[in-house]
Amino acid sequence: MYKFIITILCQPGTREKILERAPAAQAATRAEAGCLSYDFFTCTDDPDKLVFVESWVDEAAHAFHMEQSYTKDFIAYHEQFHQSLTFETINPAA
Repeated sequence: MYKFIITILCQPGTREKILERAPAAQAATRAEAGCLSYDFFTCTDDPDKLVFVESWVDEAAHAFHMEQSYTKDFIAYHEQFHQSLTFETINPAA
């Protein structure tokens, strides 16, 4: 499994702009054969922080996802609202 967390610190007041388009990206992504889960969350401690948690059957499935036009369009759209983005690959603790 390939699992990661993306944390986006949004420019003040732009979080809702990203959230307007996130459900469509989520639906398209969840329909991909290699997607195990794709969820997004708002941070209760910081209104300008979004957290995306994704799980894929493997890195190849995620690579396929990154080549889809809806993925590229969503990323290009939300990048303009970032202060920062952190990508963390995670594994279950043993």
